[in-house]
Amino acid sequence: KEKGIEASAVPEPTVDVPGMRILEALSATGLRSIRYWKEIEEGLLDEIVVNDLDSKAVEAITRNIKHNGISLDKLKPNHGDAIDVLYANRSEKGRGFDVVDLDPYGSAAMFLDGAVQAVADGGLLCVTCTDKAVLCGKNAETCYGKYQSMSIRAPYCHEFAVRIVLQAIEHSANRYKRHIIPLLSMSIDFYVRMFVRVKTSPLNVKSAASKMALVYQSLGCDAFYLQPLGKVDTTKKHPKYNQAIGPPCDRRCEFTGSRMKITGPIWAGPLHDKEFVKKLQNHVKANPKKYNTEKKMIGQLNVVETELENPLYYDNGCLTRLFRTNYRIVQLRSAILNAGYKVSQSHANGDAIKTDAPPKVIMDIMKQLVALKPDVGKAKRGPETPAGKMMAQEIEVKADFTLVPEATGVHAAFLPNPEENWGPKARAVGGGKRKFLTAAERAKQNQGFRKKKRDEHKKTEKKNEETDKGAG
Repeated sequence: KEKGIEASAVPEPTVDVPGMRILEALSATGLRSIRYWKEIEEGLLDEIVVNDLDSKAVEAITRNIKHNGISLDKLKPNHGDAIDVLYANRSEKGRGFDVVDLDPYGSAAMFLDGAVQAVADGGLLCVTCTDKAVLCGKNAETCYGKYQSMSIRAPYCHEFAVRIVLQAIEHSANRYKRHIIPLLSMSIDFYVRMFVRVKTSPLNVKSAASKMALVYQSLGCDAFYLQPLGKVDTTKKHPKYNQAIGPPCDRRCEFTGSRMKITGPIWAGPLHDKEFVKKLQNHVKANPKKYNTEKKMIGQLNVVETELENPLYYDNGCLTRLFRTNYRIVQLRSAILNAGYKVSQSHANGDAIKTDAPPKVIMDIMKQLVALKPDVGKAKRGPETPAGKMMAQEIEVKADFTLVPEATGVHAAFLPNPEENWGPKARAVGGGKRKFLTAAERAKQNQGFRKKKRDEHKKTEKKNEETDKGAG
């Protein structure tokens, strides 16, 4: 409801039709739905419900649909609360939607319960969250309130953010005997975007706990460990589901002796479906110059295609600062490969070291990289520093730094932003005129703001003192 206006429920179709039924729950201008209609192959779509809570937005949606010459019977503007629309179209009551697209300003958490019910069995759920600061460790308690997961500021926080949202979607789906299959899940710029298939299967819901994990993060170095919440024993005729065994590490970090933080839970399953990613690559390559960001899209998809399924990663820059040294990233990747482990990039970070190697192997290789240039940063590796403590420990894994071609990685995936101060703008304000400032204009406007506040505070204090003296 909005200002006493009754939110309408989208009517169910009277007959079954072969075309897809899409809901864009938070449309604003309706431009995404218009692109859907114009760009998806003719005959595949039956209708798109273009919904928004703001009555002025619905008027704009209607104008945009007419301007693009599309029938209002096919692209249907709807004035309603997205949550009401989702619950009114639960798939158990009828057909539901083949695709539900959620792209709010901020968190999509409040819409997930309705969305996993409104999408048809085997349908596609598209979710965007732009509250990246919360998902990446700022105010972890707020993150828990929204997603029932504790976020953390760590080198891998961007992938962690994606996995937090996926576990929230999975938990919402599990309540209704449904589960998710991530097709493509990415952290891009200032938001996370994921495409998941939602399927009904009570049997698969039983294995949900085995796809969730807590993360133990050392406070003294970059070492981290995953603790699954459940396990599935498939050695017998029928799978057996049980609690996982733990913990995966001691109370103190084995390298620095520091304490361990416990974060999560997060989704510990695959982020992407490699077959789906391959189809996306083929589509983009088959349509050259169709997308302005074609080069970045191909680069990102190439990284996703080779990205390991192992959750989280090390950041090369953080490892460099931790050990107070410098080296080429290809040396570290090659040493991991030569030690018999896998390594890849991450779509979320161009400097990522994503690997199945345990922390002990990574730290041993790093110590031997330091030994290649012992004088670099030597003064900052005192015996009480994290690096100094690790350098004093015995090396168990001998590193081979012979360069491996597979260690070079994909370079076209991480391109500069399209413009200066690229990022989210101010929240939209309906019904009024408002001037939107660029980041540079806002910085100039706020210049000297703190000094002005201090001066005002001093004046107030002085005035209060004079008042007190006069009263005395």
